[in-house]
Amino acid sequence: MEARRKRTIAITSGKGGVGKSSIVSNMAYLLSAMRKSTYILDADLALGNIDIMLGMVPKFNIRDLINGSKTMKDVIVEGPFGIKIIPATSGVSEFSNLSMEERNILLSSFQDIPDYDFLLMDTSAGISSNVVYFNAISEDVFVVITPDPASLTDSYATIKVLSKETGRRDFQVVVNMVKDEKEALDMYKKILLVTDRFLNISLDFAGYIPADKNVGIAVKRQKLWAEAFPETHATKALVQICNRLVA
Repeated sequence: MEARRKRTIAITSGKGGVGKSSIVSNMAYLLSAMRKSTYILDADLALGNIDIMLGMVPKFNIRDLINGSKTMKDVIVEGPFGIKIIPATSGVSEFSNLSMEERNILLSSFQDIPDYDFLLMDTSAGISSNVVYFNAISEDVFVVITPDPASLTDSYATIKVLSKETGRRDFQVVVNMVKDEKEALDMYKKILLVTDRFLNISLDFAGYIPADKNVGIAVKRQKLWAEAFPETHATKALVQICNRLVA
């Protein structure tokens, strides 16, 4: 039997509030629905929220893994629809910057994750040392931006730092909360104009997700919008992003 091609994707952003965790959890649901074994690592280690978004109360989390009291298999919890979650701590400030030893423990524990197709790393916003680290060890980096001018400025700064610190030369942009594809491509072209001029990187357009009232409704109910509203515009757009990943 042919071994799976394990793919690790960091989903990151320059600023908070751009819908990153919402995209990650719904993307995991859709990939699982496509029969792809999908894990989410809540890589916002000090302020994790994936478990809250999915209405879960995990028994253990990444702190138990790093301090050696639990193994990766103990920490992994099965979320809805077969999604596997590696939960973070919440409100534990010492995990906002892992030491080299802690990073090595975490990285070696990834080998204990059972066979998977996708490992989605939901990083915190900004450019902390943890964010740089998780982006460095990922095969792909998706940067989530919105039409907010601050999002554009902060995303450029994040890409610049990640490129400098990790040597990465390829990034992908997901534009969230836009009116339509035209606005999304306009946003992408704006950031591309600056990265092409000042950075030696390749920036691809991974797709967009339109502003959609059903997303807010689902989030308030602690439901996944891709499951609660399969025909809504946001879900259809995210399906296209997932189809490209699977293809």
